[in-house]
Amino acid sequence: MPDSDRLHPGADATGPAMDFAGLGAAAAYAFKPDFVDVVARAARRRRRRAFGAVFLALGLVAGGGTTFAVTADRPPTPAKPAPSVGPWHTVVPQPGARGPAPQPSYEQIAPGSYDPTKPDKPLTGMFTELRAGDLDHLYLPYQDCVGKKCRQMLAASADRGRSWRKRPMPAAGQPLDVVMVHGSTVLAEGKEPGDDARPEYWSSVDGGVTWRRPATRDVDALPPGQPVRAERNAIVALDPVTGNLARLAYAKSGGWQDLLVLDTPPGAGIWALDSEAEPLSSPRPTGPVVLRSRPVARVSMDGGRSWETRQLPKSADGISPGGTKLSTDDGRTVYVSEKRKDGVRIHASTDGGRTWQAGAVIDLDGPMLSMLPVRDRTVIVEGPHGTYRSTDQGRTFTRVGASLGSRGHAIPGGYAIPTNNNEYSLWLSPDGEQWTYVRRPEVP
Repeated sequence: MPDSDRLHPGADATGPAMDFAGLGAAAAYAFKPDFVDVVARAARRRRRRAFGAVFLALGLVAGGGTTFAVTADRPPTPAKPAPSVGPWHTVVPQPGARGPAPQPSYEQIAPGSYDPTKPDKPLTGMFTELRAGDLDHLYLPYQDCVGKKCRQMLAASADRGRSWRKRPMPAAGQPLDVVMVHGSTVLAEGKEPGDDARPEYWSSVDGGVTWRRPATRDVDALPPGQPVRAERNAIVALDPVTGNLARLAYAKSGGWQDLLVLDTPPGAGIWALDSEAEPLSSPRPTGPVVLRSRPVARVSMDGGRSWETRQLPKSADGISPGGTKLSTDDGRTVYVSEKRKDGVRIHASTDGGRTWQAGAVIDLDGPMLSMLPVRDRTVIVEGPHGTYRSTDQGRTFTRVGASLGSRGHAIPGGYAIPTNNNEYSLWLSPDGEQWTYVRRPEVP
């Protein structure tokens, strides 16, 4: 099916400028993955940690007494504006360097167990990721094993992957997960906490050269402009200068439990996904009542001191591996995806989620892997077989190139899209238009 036939509403558009020089494996992107493998990997990843916590699973609970219902959205506008196509370039910086492999690609390392790497290799079983603290500072956790004894390591680059420094992680013998990076600051979390136990953190402000246990203080509101993450019963903010933490208990922020805090830029406020009970019909029924819930966003612009609830448009049930359901770059323009068979419909809000407009349907031939807002009017959607971009707030989309990866997100100074394959590499961009492929270092 021609790409222009997959985008609704919209009009055929002249193909954008694309530069795949050095990208010899581009044709292999037609590879169709086994999404059972993808789901298996995602499930095992969630067993280790929340990993960004950017999904909201809302659907019917079969055989149960509770169902999840969603609000109705407005029909798409009948207007069909022609999409505006701006620059789009993807490059591999080193001449002759090996380009990205087909994605996704997974190995069966044990019966029913899949991994992006081959058995008994430095990255096997880690479900790690090449992470960007900004456009220059990159980090890859891995393991250096001799027999069955493994030492956790961190490869760090301060020059956009041109050179790498490899050092051991702190707390030898204790499993650690790198949970936040911001510039040269790295935060690692130790052990799986119990219901009431707080995580044990280690922080480094010099790119992993030295580590210490950060100071943590309980606050009534988180400091503005700092990146945040969710704990079991709280939200914590990382001070990129000192590596210390501020902790806001849920009991002080509306009394909610287990909010699904999204990975949004610090200036966009704190956004979390939740559900609330739908009001019962009037007059109330006399027979058995099926309780229904609807998805909502909890939004705070003052560090969690006060919160507003924003109703969401009709949303999908289930989970797309690596894909976000709600994304915002600035807290004003917000996008929500609605699953539709092998595609998605994008809904947009220009007033911080108070009102919504239904946009285009994109036939992805598989799950949505990423939804990345770029500036005010542009949003980039990644599917398994292509990258789709809208420059009119989701009303129309144009396929601009091959799939870059999944879990796209904003970073200080630009944007990052990790690859969705066994390379653990990523694409970086300062503006959402020019993307540069950065291959992970050789380890151990």
